[in-house]
Amino acid sequence: MFSKNNPEKSINNPKIEDLMINDIPESITEKLDTNQQTTVKLVEKISGILSPYFIVIVGLYLYDNNFLFGTVLILVGIFSLLKISYEDIWQWIEKIKGLFNQDRI
Repeated sequence: MFSKNNPEKSINNPKIEDLMINDIPESITEKLDTNQQTTVKLVEKISGILSPYFIVIVGLYLYDNNFLFGTVLILVGIFSLLKISYEDIWQWIEKIKGLFNQDRI
């Protein structure tokens, strides 16, 4: 019914190359951008919540095979869950050093 050179066939079934992103209205692209931004923020929040638990679980799994590595991962996961930073730990160490270095009268 349709021949190879029939123009109706190409109109009814456009090729992917014929579809241009520039033909999409700006309002749709703005909605896509806002949806992508909210999705990225949601994924970041979920990742921030789940990753410390994952680190602790991996540390518990590795604890039997490699005590040191498992302990380090468990501590890193717990510190991450408690929102304790590297600077906080160093401040605590300095306070403890200060207790031992005080001159007692």
